[in-house]
Amino acid sequence: MKRRLIIISILFLILMFSLTSCNNQNKKTNIISTSFAGYDFAKEIAGDMKTSSMLLNPGEELHDYSPSVSDIERIINSEIFIYIGGESDEIWVEKQILPEIDTKKTKIINMVELVKEKGKAYNEEAPESQASKDNDEDEELDEHVWNSISNAKIISEEICNALCEIDSTNKDKYIANNEQYNIKLNNIDSAIKNVIKDNNKNLIVFADRFPLLYFVKEYNLEYDAAFKGCETAKEANPKTIELLTKKIIDNDLKIVFIIELSESNIADTVIKNCKDLGHNIEKRTFYTMHNVSKEDYKNGTSYIDFMNKNIECLREALS
Repeated sequence: MKRRLIIISILFLILMFSLTSCNNQNKKTNIISTSFAGYDFAKEIAGDMKTSSMLLNPGEELHDYSPSVSDIERIINSEIFIYIGGESDEIWVEKQILPEIDTKKTKIINMVELVKEKGKAYNEEAPESQASKDNDEDEELDEHVWNSISNAKIISEEICNALCEIDSTNKDKYIANNEQYNIKLNNIDSAIKNVIKDNNKNLIVFADRFPLLYFVKEYNLEYDAAFKGCETAKEANPKTIELLTKKIIDNDLKIVFIIELSESNIADTVIKNCKDLGHNIEKRTFYTMHNVSKEDYKNGTSYIDFMNKNIECLREALS
């Protein structure tokens, strides 16, 4: 009996130590975002005053994610929780997370609702070449709001406001960081506009999903794609492939896009079809930043870095 009590006591001490370690870890994680964009905005605005972390593992598909018990605990113990607010995380956040959060201790930022309130929100549109578009019954709000520079400013400002509220001592630093970040965003905005102005094309084609409606709307670009938004289908039907190939050849395009963390089977088929018809085209990645690869995360590649990569690819595509 005594031996059993000793074992139980040891197990209890181990459990208490684990909980204490977990709580200490949670205290270090001040800001949690479900997606890369929110995480990176927060990292820029918070600087070294607060720690920003991403709930998703790098390379993980956002639409397949479900939270673990430890994830929920981390969120509940955070100071700021940033989530997208669309279909990707709305259900599990609203049902499992929000009821457990003490809003007196944790500030909540819903990016989609924020943009609906202060910016422009769009419903997903079926691309011209999507042969199944007539079968789309329900319109869904496009949740990839951060792909608009205007929306990125709205989100970063809201993060700044939340930080100033929870940590008024460093208010001036957060405001200064946000002002500097706005300069970076303005530079990206100007660079994109210059690329579009300096080139004679206005069409981009994605042999992939298309979570970039906010981007093309902001810069008045025409687009076509295999799928709308972040549809889970991995194979386009032959009619869609045919229409994308025709669009590329008719408009003498030299670049076809895919998005990060995506398979390129459709793009490879389109490239082969174009080549068979005597038209050479190359594949490029356009970054949408719902999540990033393990390598990019490890290297600290930022929203600004990805946008600069997009600018160079856009220059190729429109030239």
